[in-house]
Amino acid sequence: MKRRVAVDDVAAHNQRMWDRLSAAGIPWTRPQGTPPKTNAAKRRFLDPNDRLAGLPIKGQRVLALAGGGGWHPVLFAELGADTTVLDISARQLKTVRDLARSRDVKVRLLHGDMRDLSVFADGSFDIVWHSHSIVFVPDAARVIAEVGRVLAPAGVYRASTMHPVTLRMYGTWSGTGWRFRQSYFEDGAVPYEDATWEFKDVKVEAPTLEYGHRISDLINACADSGLMVDGFWETTPGEISTQVPLRALSREQLVAERDDLEPGSDDALERYLPAFIEWRARKVSPPSDSGSRASTATRSPRASGSRRAGSPTSRRPRPSR
Repeated sequence: MKRRVAVDDVAAHNQRMWDRLSAAGIPWTRPQGTPPKTNAAKRRFLDPNDRLAGLPIKGQRVLALAGGGGWHPVLFAELGADTTVLDISARQLKTVRDLARSRDVKVRLLHGDMRDLSVFADGSFDIVWHSHSIVFVPDAARVIAEVGRVLAPAGVYRASTMHPVTLRMYGTWSGTGWRFRQSYFEDGAVPYEDATWEFKDVKVEAPTLEYGHRISDLINACADSGLMVDGFWETTPGEISTQVPLRALSREQLVAERDDLEPGSDDALERYLPAFIEWRARKVSPPSDSGSRASTATRSPRASGSRRAGSPTSRRPRPSR
């Protein structure tokens, strides 16, 4: 009997959904594009918004947390990092394994839930790279506490997820405006009527459970875990491409495009509100033992995050590689 890696039924459900999406070949479960050949260009491809500016990668111990299915673990390894990827989807891990083998690099693969990093000792990593997956768990503070534990002193945690306001508004266009599916202050999975993930001619029914974690809860969870947030961004990326990495669009471009897109579409909404939030934090102290401040949203995909079908030209949010 296979060992269950999910820590609860939410994770077990989302594990099945991600395996389904991966089997269908939804692009957000696959590496997009082909990285360039030089190390400098590979680094830009890996980190197009330069969130690790000034930090070395060669020789660093990197955890790609919930990082299966894409280029990130392989590129960290090619840039000289001692790289580990942990993911709840066996199919996503196989994608990384096959990619690493094809490029003759070594990546350690572990099948597990991002909320349980007990396989790692304290201070095991210098960088934790965590893209667009914390939206799929109800208790973000538990994830961040584990990150704080496994990071070495001065280690860096870079993470991104769906914007908790925008996530609650996808697919709600009434003809004259958007509404909220859920109060910002309400916990629990964000309710959706349509569970279709789609990209061009590929459509899959996969009702993932997604949680719009409040920004203050995420930042306070970092503080309670000994992590100092020294960078925070609200972004909307460009169109997903098989050729180039996703970069955040400039504010000027977002404003200029605001009235040129189909009314009610997800793209139009993302010219008024950001698609994603992203933060960088550094390990500065042991986690607080005085009681956690964080009270993460626990009820509420385009990502490996994404958009729902059902609104005009809807797409799921675009994952990073």
